[in-house]
Amino acid sequence: MTTAEIAKDIREQRTSDMQFICWWRKEEDFLDYDIIDRFIENAGQNAEIGGYELLTTEQMWDRLRGICGKRVQKTQKAGEQLIEWTGERGFKTCAFTPQSIIEIFDIETRDNPVD
Repeated sequence: MTTAEIAKDIREQRTSDMQFICWWRKEEDFLDYDIIDRFIENAGQNAEIGGYELLTTEQMWDRLRGICGKRVQKTQKAGEQLIEWTGERGFKTCAFTPQSIIEIFDIETRDNPVD
């Protein structure tokens, strides 16, 4: 399956709450997560992909919590959802957005998630 085929599938399958993609190479030796729009933008048209799974923000949040445990929490202040995270560089508060979730996930997994 090529990235062009995946992009077509995503346009047909994606719902508004699906913001993330988990994908792997056909050799199944590589697993990665990304924001769907960024994946489509950066993947090119003819890269071979073994498979993929679309994830909602809550599903990706659950995967992040699985990696971080109690070091990451969802909070709310003044009506805005926030992430409180204690990482290697200390405590950080940021908006609860797909960009923040994937940034923390990439830092925590050192861009090498193991599933």
